[in-house]
Amino acid sequence: FFFKSTYHQLPTIYLNLRISVKSPSAFPTLTLQLAMPKQDFLSDPNGTIRRRKPKSLRRHDGLIKFGNDRTSQSGEDGILEHLFQILPLEEGQNHRWCVDVGAWDGKHLSNTYTLLCEPSQNHDEWKGVLIEADSEKFQQLTKLHDPLQNTCLNVTVSCLQYSSQRLSHILDTRSPQDFPRNFDFLCIDVDGTDYWLFHDILHSPFRPKVICVEFNPTMPHDLIYIQPRDDRIRNGSSLTALVELASNFDYTLVECTCYNAFFVDNDFYERHVKSEIPFEPSVEALHEVTMGTSMYQLYDGTLKISGCKKLLWHRIPIKEQDIQVLKKDEDRSFPFAPGANTSIAIVAVDTSAASADDTKMFESISVDMSSYCQNTSNANSISKEQCATSILDQFSHDGFALVRGTGISQQTCVNALQATHTFLQEAPEAVRRSCLTKDRARRGYSPQNAENFASLIGAKGPNDLVRKYRVGPENVSGDNFALTQANKWPSNKDWGEQGAVFQSAIQKYYDEICRVAHCIVEAICDSLKDTTLSSMDAFSSGSNALSHTSILTLLGYRKGARHQGKHAKPLVAAHTDVGVITVLLYDSGDSAILQRAKGDRWVNVKLPRSVPLDPYFVVNIGDCLSDISKGRLPSTIHRVMPQSGPFLSPRSCLALFVGFKSDE
Repeated sequence: FFFKSTYHQLPTIYLNLRISVKSPSAFPTLTLQLAMPKQDFLSDPNGTIRRRKPKSLRRHDGLIKFGNDRTSQSGEDGILEHLFQILPLEEGQNHRWCVDVGAWDGKHLSNTYTLLCEPSQNHDEWKGVLIEADSEKFQQLTKLHDPLQNTCLNVTVSCLQYSSQRLSHILDTRSPQDFPRNFDFLCIDVDGTDYWLFHDILHSPFRPKVICVEFNPTMPHDLIYIQPRDDRIRNGSSLTALVELASNFDYTLVECTCYNAFFVDNDFYERHVKSEIPFEPSVEALHEVTMGTSMYQLYDGTLKISGCKKLLWHRIPIKEQDIQVLKKDEDRSFPFAPGANTSIAIVAVDTSAASADDTKMFESISVDMSSYCQNTSNANSISKEQCATSILDQFSHDGFALVRGTGISQQTCVNALQATHTFLQEAPEAVRRSCLTKDRARRGYSPQNAENFASLIGAKGPNDLVRKYRVGPENVSGDNFALTQANKWPSNKDWGEQGAVFQSAIQKYYDEICRVAHCIVEAICDSLKDTTLSSMDAFSSGSNALSHTSILTLLGYRKGARHQGKHAKPLVAAHTDVGVITVLLYDSGDSAILQRAKGDRWVNVKLPRSVPLDPYFVVNIGDCLSDISKGRLPSTIHRVMPQSGPFLSPRSCLALFVGFKSDE
């Protein structure tokens, strides 16, 4: 016996063993233990990627041991033969019935050919209904089965609930007169909508004893994936999704091959099949994912894949360079490494280009503030007047205004939204609670259900189901004033270097948005053209962030109990804001939506789906400005409602509640 080490750093070893064996049937088991120097010979300074075979839970002592193929692909013929040997004919039943949906030519990789066309292989006579959509293959199918008096249908079976081409309706109207409701075997193999055809038959009066359904073999066992109910889509569904559906209708998974799952009616399973399976059937015991593709992330943002590295049905390789989020020309580095660029984001905020229609719509409904907010050559009295008129029109028409051209960069907004998401959605609760203060209405962290905005308008409503964090201007004069106090930032001790990243992003955004708020208030004052509004100088006389009492509130919404049920409760109850104006920036999360009152109904406030190069901000009027303007600009009642849907992403928002100077 000779073997050679495959590790390049290990010396080649040759063993010459002489073994005397008296009886070939008693060949000894030989174990070799090599005493090698203790050295790390598996490591490579250039990095190592190897795979170890994980422990398999797949059992091979169930029905799979009977598997063999005559025309089937992965042992289905043998499994079916054994199942129908142990499942007896019903009393008065002369022959068995099967239905094959996606029968192809009737023989190639067929699970019903042996049953219908080779009676010598079976103890029982079979009759069948075979359905095939492809016209060319259907001709071959009829040529094979017409002499056997089986029913062949050239039909594209639909998965739609009310279609006349759904499987249950086809069987109800086009099968032979003696076709039974509780027929013996149903095989579904249509490469896509298999789940929904299975779903249709389970909701019908038909009750097959055994059902074989194809699933997508690339999907892991922890994934319940159900493709859309659409005949045009061919995704396939996961094995776990099929098992979940079957169990709701009293069917038990009894075996799996590479692509197919076998289910048996619970009554027949308990009486005839259970004793054949010496273990509790489960997805893990009956199937092993051998065609899966796994993705994992490296600290620097590189994406890697393992397992199957090609598109199985297209035979196209999956190249890792094609799936990278951070392209080659971007800096791939660990964002929290010592000396690393702390502006690198922790989570993703959508900055992708909006559709042309969305871009055109938001440009048409938004007010360009560049004449007030940016030192540009066109910042003349005419352009300012147009801007002031536009913003007044928006407030009068919508109760809110959407503004752009503020001069705040996309990156500043993205960094702030990412920092908000990380702190309110991903950081440990202990980190957030380290920022609790006695005056949480003005500074620091406020947990869910801790506040009630409905009280602002004297109403009763549920507590706010949103996490909040507040920062504001700090006291630089030494005066004891509640609105100018120290901010409560997460410390390095509580959150490591992420705390510094968070503080830097939020502080920069706060300074920038306070500058913009000053410009917006100035435009509003100009739009009113009322010389009696001298008190507005209390805010607009200076753009220094420390000259006023504006508070920036970070808001984090996520899917919760109020997203469930037919009558969802608000995440933040109906209210008005108490300050001068509120300036809001939203990310693309979809778990919450902003609504404003319009008469006796609620209207969704249109928000961009991404942060564009020139970010959009929502502005609404507060009670103070409403009073000062003598009602010309009424504060708008608004609320935040949960969105509905199975997959909802958290939503982050930054809201600047603009206040007066501290001495006013």
